[in-house]
This record gives sequence, C-alpha cells and structure tokens, in this order.
Amino acid sequence: MNKLSITAACAVVLATAFPATARTSSVAAVSAVLSKPTAAARKMEIGRQVASLCNLSLSSGDLDRASAFIEANRARGVHWVAEQISRSELGAACGE
Repeated sequence: MNKLSITAACAVVLATAFPATARTSSVAAVSAVLSKPTAAARKMEIGRQVASLCNLSLSSGDLDRASAFIEANRARGVHWVAEQISRSELGAACGE
C-alpha cells in the first residue's frame, strides 16, 4: 500500500481535517481521538469519528494503520494530525 493510502486510512482519524480555519467539528473529532487515555480507546474513537463525520466505515486493516499513525504522531498535537488528514484521500472523501 502506498504512503498516500496509508495516510488516508489514518484519518483519523480521525475523520476530517482542518486547515488554519477549521470547522469546529473537525477539531473536535481529532481532539476526541487524542484525548482518549489508551491506545485501544483511541482506536475505537477513530472508528466512531470517521463513521460519524464521513459516513465511512474503515476496514480492520485501515483502522489498524490509522491507529498506528496516531500512536506514532500524537505528540505532535491536534493541528498537525488534522493537517495530515486534510492532505489525504480521506480528507477529500469527507468533503474537506
């Protein structure tokens, strides 16, 4: 799988992303994921946020990759994570 597809799966993550002038729901979605205390809880929240905001369901593999992305990059913060999502295929699929 190429890097763009992996980043798209991350999305986290997380749902939709935001450029400098983000929608409140985008910020809230990423914040909701990053606020969870454990990796397992963050992974579950990724699935919930993507389903809620993008009306998409991630495959098990995509969810695993999204979770790995979050775990590797969560110290970078909400804005950085959301910006990566906005540049991905998921950002386009979610209307960003």
